[in-house]
Amino acid sequence: MTVVRLDEVTRVHGQVHALKGVSLEVSSGELVAVMGPSGSGKSTLLNLAGGLDRPTSGSVTIEGTDLAGVKDLAALRRGSVGYVFQDLNLIPSLTAAENVMLPRELDGVRSRQAREEALAVLASVGVDHMADRFPEELSGGQRQRVAIARALVGERRLVLADEPTGALDTASGDEILRLLRERCDEGAAVLLVTHEPRYAGWADRVVFLRDGEIADSTAVPLESAR
Repeated sequence: MTVVRLDEVTRVHGQVHALKGVSLEVSSGELVAVMGPSGSGKSTLLNLAGGLDRPTSGSVTIEGTDLAGVKDLAALRRGSVGYVFQDLNLIPSLTAAENVMLPRELDGVRSRQAREEALAVLASVGVDHMADRFPEELSGGQRQRVAIARALVGERRLVLADEPTGALDTASGDEILRLLRERCDEGAAVLLVTHEPRYAGWADRVVFLRDGEIADSTAVPLESAR
């Protein structure tokens, strides 16, 4: 089942053509890595796939819903899309647990249940003991894990990750990729931007962007980092 589909998508910022007619599908249970040089359109692709931005032309659908017709994209994202931002975007005035709880509470989940879910996913990324600390009290790697926990909490069918291992050492990065792979194997679709071939090795397919276009796409051999 296709979870997210981009069909002939373009995105123009002023005179800059960030994406030029990109078409891409990611299915349930599939982890797709996006690679390419800086300025190739990787982050723009993620923003469009998750409804954080709208295409100049073309269409984006999530589980069959064309985002062009969705008025409340924020509600759709909270329920269907988990996003690990490159700059993390944790709220400084909220604890780690509260940051992870927030999207669930905004969707009407009671605080007690939201906290239980948050603690469970924080435990899965190894920082449940930091649940009641504020972002400024955490290391860069710990903040990265909290941001990933926020993206994984709930029943999101699409996880978008923009360099999720950027602040982590190799062993910790492998743990995070293992978590994303497990979420994939449970039926989610994962779209991962990375510069590291090691982490692309966890994917089912690697898409290479260059100058806003898909230059190549290749399946990952079974003898990968997994």
